[in-house]
Amino acid sequence: MQRLMLIRHGESEWNRDGIIQGFKDCDLSELGREQSDRLRLRLDLERIDVAYTSTATRAVDTARIALGHRLQVEERPNLREINLGEWEGVEAAELKRRLPAETELWFRRPSKVRIKGAETLRGFRRRITREINGIRSIHENASVLIVAHGGVICTYMTSLLGLSLDDLWRFKIRNCSITKVMFPMNEPRIEVLNDVSHLDGAVRYAPNTPPQYLL
Repeated sequence: MQRLMLIRHGESEWNRDGIIQGFKDCDLSELGREQSDRLRLRLDLERIDVAYTSTATRAVDTARIALGHRLQVEERPNLREINLGEWEGVEAAELKRRLPAETELWFRRPSKVRIKGAETLRGFRRRITREINGIRSIHENASVLIVAHGGVICTYMTSLLGLSLDDLWRFKIRNCSITKVMFPMNEPRIEVLNDVSHLDGAVRYAPNTPPQYLL
């Protein structure tokens, strides 16, 4: 039976500072590196046959710290976070002040938001679903690990469960969390969602900013 393990990267410097990053790149924060190291101890207990990561630095570094020399990790550009166009590099609080209607709509009906220079949510889900399903198709009975992004994991969950694009925010995916999906008879069964027990409190909560999946 195939098992898919989806991991969000550790906290990045822009996560820490409340800056929207999306497709743009930045490094892990000090906390993000600590999270990745704690993830390593958890993954030592897991069977992992193959590993993939987004090409974003924050995901690649998370994978390298968490897996060390245990496995060769293949980088896939199509596992990168959604491109948020002109929103990227802007503080989330500033964007909320500048575009209150658009940011509220983004968290209520994201499929209706059009951001200049950005990828559409429909196109993003098509890219992510095609990429992850393609990886699954070549590892039929394996335990597959993918290190990616909050938006990637949330969006793939909507696809697996037959939910709409606007159900994106029904999932809470924290930095360095683990989500597991089993596929008995090729049907998805959610085994674990957003597990952060291995972080033992090494998390940062930001209640006064928008959800950080795409930051």
